[in-house]
Amino acid sequence: MQSLHEFWNFIRKGQFRFYQERDLGLDLYHSGWPGVLLLLLAMACGVVFLLAIFHVIPERRHVLRLLLGLGILAALTGLGTSYFHYRGLTKIGPQIIRDTAGPTPVTEEQVAAIVAFPLVVGVVTLVGGGLSCLYMALFWATGKKATPVLHEHPG
Repeated sequence: MQSLHEFWNFIRKGQFRFYQERDLGLDLYHSGWPGVLLLLLAMACGVVFLLAIFHVIPERRHVLRLLLGLGILAALTGLGTSYFHYRGLTKIGPQIIRDTAGPTPVTEEQVAAIVAFPLVVGVVTLVGGGLSCLYMALFWATGKKATPVLHEHPG
């Protein structure tokens, strides 16, 4: 449990302004297969939202489950990736922190920002999926068509 506490302290002191100096797509790619999976989950969440807006997915409950499921899966994948990178930072540091993505981090805070990037992508995907669900819940048409009532007049 102490290691998890140290992980959160490490992530909290990250200097996230360092992202503007780096190529984030390459940082995600250098994270390995989990980073690529995160990118695919984020894109899938966006595609499901767009398909739902245009009613290609007709059932609202399916859309809500898909969006929340993809978001939760992305957040858990990001958390796991960042945590395992933190645990093995001395061994895999050169693999995930490469000069091809931008300037080399010089402080521990900048390293923390790079290690936390999969977690950030996962949480952003979860928040995006949650906001998409909220949008769907508020603005999705019920799908029930109004049927005209015909009154029969005697006579």
